[in-house]
Amino acid sequence: MALWGNKDSKTASGTIAIASTGVVTGSSTSFTTEAKVGNYIIAGGVEYQIVTITSNTAAKVIMGTNNGNGTVTTVSGGTSYTLSEKPAYVAHGSLDSFALGRSNLVYGVDATEATAGGDNVSAVSVGTIAGTRYLGTAPAVTFSGGGGSSAAATATISGGAVTAITVTNTGTSYTSAPTVTVAKPARIIPTSGITIGTDTVAYTAHGLVAGEAVKYNNGGSTTATGLTSGTTYYVATAGLTANAFEVKAATTTGTLAATVATSGTAGQFTCGASTLAASDRVTITGTNTGTGTITGYASGTTYKVSAVTGTSPSVTGFTLTTEAGTAIVTTAGTLVGLTYTTETVIDISGTGNNAQYFEIQNTADQATATAALGDGAVGGSQHAGWVRRTVGTGGRAGRVQYETLVAMGSITGDQSDDIQFRDS
Repeated sequence: MALWGNKDSKTASGTIAIASTGVVTGSSTSFTTEAKVGNYIIAGGVEYQIVTITSNTAAKVIMGTNNGNGTVTTVSGGTSYTLSEKPAYVAHGSLDSFALGRSNLVYGVDATEATAGGDNVSAVSVGTIAGTRYLGTAPAVTFSGGGGSSAAATATISGGAVTAITVTNTGTSYTSAPTVTVAKPARIIPTSGITIGTDTVAYTAHGLVAGEAVKYNNGGSTTATGLTSGTTYYVATAGLTANAFEVKAATTTGTLAATVATSGTAGQFTCGASTLAASDRVTITGTNTGTGTITGYASGTTYKVSAVTGTSPSVTGFTLTTEAGTAIVTTAGTLVGLTYTTETVIDISGTGNNAQYFEIQNTADQATATAALGDGAVGGSQHAGWVRRTVGTGGRAGRVQYETLVAMGSITGDQSDDIQFRDS
């Protein structure tokens, strides 16, 4: 047995902000004159129940779990909302989620919605891969195929994964569910993140590894000089730290041939015939047990080649500086126990713009998602009015059941307060 009480189907729209304490402030709102305690505010794809009304522009809400005592999600200022007066619904024996705090499975369905909406995207769910390494800005969500157009959605990320996708535009004329693409993880790099003196890109805890592919995109504005928008680069060993990286045009690295020795006091070295050029990077690893010294050396330090003796692949001498071009101090002698990794990194001489980004190309990191069309004419509600929608679980997973709470020949003013049943 279930008990329900009909309420008016008025709605009102404006913009609001919801604080973490549940306090609602708004503009173009009429909480005192148009709303009642127990009505629902839908904002940002989340439904809240009004528990107190202070004035026409202020109220307090809760966002309920099954017993209506959940926490409130903060909504930023200027967020559009819909105010909906739905039936109170009480299941036999105990309060269910519709009586206190959530009624997002009860829909106002007018005569048009009862026979339409099957061509709209009603929901997007995260697929079998939630993705990894999503940091900072949530990835873009795009739609293709399905015969329709204009669907749009936004993703939410947490802990490096995509945790939810909210439909912001249902689109129209879809004959089948469109394909959903979630953009790959990206690192947005402002102009302040590029140091042209060292060709270094800064991003805190970027999580990139040497040799992996990253595609540069200028974000629609000025391209960083030395890079090409839409081009895939590779993370260099040179300059790679937890909070910074450099890029190169190819995956390859090299090594210096034969015995390397220090030959002077200002960063001069000799080597066997090697491939090397000015501005290349040399990353030195290992513990030196020879007679030559490099002041300030620590395993993993990257140096910049300022000059070479000979021409590749027959270079027999070179001079190293810091990556910033500062001279280093050496003493002549042998170098034992060291390995020299050489790379040609991209010379970045312009900082680009604040919307530019590097997109990780490993598809294993990319989240997947699936779209569903609205119920409307697709075997949905049999009657206009207030309808409760239940999605089956367990052995009934995927089955949808409708219960008409209040059957009405016509219902007005619901203003598309739901996304499952759209007006067209």
